[in-house]
Amino acid sequence: MATPREYLTSARWHTGGAYTCMRVTGEHIHLWEFHYRRLGVLDSQVEGLHKQIVDGVRSHAPSDSTATWMVTVLCADNSFLIHVYKMPGLRLDDKGDVLPIDVLVHGAPRARAHVKHVQWIQDRVPIEEYARSFATSVGLNEPFGEVILQRRTTTNADTTPRTELLEGLITNFFVWRQGTLFTAADHDDILHGSSRHLVLNACRRLHIPVQFTAPCWEESATWDAAFVTSKS
Repeated sequence: MATPREYLTSARWHTGGAYTCMRVTGEHIHLWEFHYRRLGVLDSQVEGLHKQIVDGVRSHAPSDSTATWMVTVLCADNSFLIHVYKMPGLRLDDKGDVLPIDVLVHGAPRARAHVKHVQWIQDRVPIEEYARSFATSVGLNEPFGEVILQRRTTTNADTTPRTELLEGLITNFFVWRQGTLFTAADHDDILHGSSRHLVLNACRRLHIPVQFTAPCWEESATWDAAFVTSKS
């Protein structure tokens, strides 16, 4: 079975290329409104697309209503193409805790960051190749789990360069410091991921303060924790 990446890079179309990846359990599409709005689906198309997705999942697991699948929906030539793939699991240690990952800070912000588009898969290849090469050069046993894109800035009051950490190649990035969650602002060059949407909703429910300011690498010694979010 082709992975979502393999499917997206092999698909052919004349117009389109925007896509989204969602979790589907049985007939339940998690964050359905978020995803169809991301794709700009017309009101008249919402019901039909929902049925197309559910039918696609059923074709892979007709008798299993509990399995969770990763469904990729690609806009291509004024229609929607569906790809269904088994949802990857988390990497856990012997105690059942999620294993940490090594990350590399490298690469400039993406172009057209607010649109989830197949072009980004191609654009990030040089960054991924550099990350693999660098991991080998420093003796890591495994590749970096993610690469965090950066933006170098200075302020009017201080000419010292700042390294603002925006997002990962396929994740959003957060820092927890002194009871506040920090993450890049909506207007920054980041994709508003569905898992980011869940984190921010949880913060609102739990009255956790959020500062929409890109975390600064030069201040990393003051962080209490940092994490990335992705459905995969």
